[in-house]
Amino acid sequence: MKINCTQCGAEHMVIESDFFLRCPYCDARIVVDPPADTPKIVMASVSTEYVERLFPPGMVISLDKKYFPYYEEDQSLTGKTLISCFSQPWQELEGYTPPAGDRRVFDKSIAEPCEFIPFDRGKIDEVSVRIVFHPFYIVMLKLEGFSEGVLVDAVSGQLLGESPVLYDTASKEMELQKLFFLTLVAGLAVSIPAFLLLKNMDVSWIFRTWFHVLILLVFAGVFYVNKVKSK
Repeated sequence: MKINCTQCGAEHMVIESDFFLRCPYCDARIVVDPPADTPKIVMASVSTEYVERLFPPGMVISLDKKYFPYYEEDQSLTGKTLISCFSQPWQELEGYTPPAGDRRVFDKSIAEPCEFIPFDRGKIDEVSVRIVFHPFYIVMLKLEGFSEGVLVDAVSGQLLGESPVLYDTASKEMELQKLFFLTLVAGLAVSIPAFLLLKNMDVSWIFRTWFHVLILLVFAGVFYVNKVKSK
């Protein structure tokens, strides 16, 4: 489908899912074939600082707010409920109903076009429904050897799905336990033969004691250095 910019008149080729975009020539914001009822936007109640505090320091690589499209459906028993109408697969949002939040009538100045997730018009063409854009934070996390994205509801502050941080923390704890065990075994492998050797050489108990203390300090230092590196 082709449209013309309402400000400069430039022609643009758009796809069916396009709703809100920016003209690359004059920077104007263009609404493409809006639904019959004016969409509403739910305002974020949670700040980016709050979301960053949900994770350990330095773990958040990027944090982007996106508005996901839902449509209101009247149900006789429960009243109006939100049904997702975006085509991109988000496993974390399966079966999730966003909270109501502070709704505002859609306005071009409220958010940037790039912040809106395209909606599937095929899911709403059959009936006249109101689109509600709900905000989520897409958070990219730096984990052990890889990165992973999670979703946080920008209204409730709820982390959706299972947090990969828990698995990453558990993995590090297992690595530290393994490191401690290996360090202990290495220390005993050196300490016991040294003890027997010094005993046969009839070395004074004071020297033997300090020798073993030194061995323990060396291996404790090795464990501490590797623990710091693993963080």
